Amino acid sequence: MKKTVLTVIAAGLLAGLSLTANASVITFDEFAPANNNNSVLTEEYAALGIHFITTDDGSTWGGNSQGNPGNWGLEGTNGPAFLGFNGSSYSLTANFDAPMGLVSLDVSRSIGSSSGNTFTLDAYSGITLLGSQTVTLGPINSWSTISIAAAGIDNIQMSGSGGWWRPFGVDNLSFTGAVIPAPGALLLAGIGASLVANLRRRKNI
Repeated sequence: MKKTVLTVIAAGLLAGLSLTANASVITFDEFAPANNNNSVLTEEYAALGIHFITTDDGSTWGGNSQGNPGNWGLEGTNGPAFLGFNGSSYSLTANFDAPMGLVSLDVSRSIGSSSGNTFTLDAYSGITLLGSQTVTLGPINSWSTISIAAAGIDNIQMSGSGGWWRPFGVDNLSFTGAVIPAPGALLLAGIGASLVANLRRRKNI
């Protein structure tokens, strides 16, 4: 009976090894929307460790509930604002200060786009492609979530194909750093491992 109880306790302690990660979410509602095609993102979110690099795409817009500026026909998924693509490249690169392990975002087709348009999220370590996800965009203001999990993501690229004008919007950009032990997790793991080892020694006596 004692061994059974100790085994349960040890298993419980090991199961208590929780993990946390450094996660950030950008809703594009953190600042007043620019509502201007020529006002693209650059260093607005540098404090979160992300830097946007673009020449002509990636402006923030107010959603339908804010009067639908720019006639996008979109309402963001995490607040009304969203990141709209209406330049000529239909692409945007973002660099991270530290490697990420998971990146996700929401994307939707908007007014002015074409049925069958696609959106691609690419994740890189330097110039090495770590993962790529492509989604065919559905109806206007119908959002899809796309994500990539890989160790060492230091930059991503968002891009669209088949666009005409105002092809798509992006919202709810989330990025999570490397998983690390939660406070006290290593101690719990040590206690659990010690109990298991002690049980094994007793069994061999």
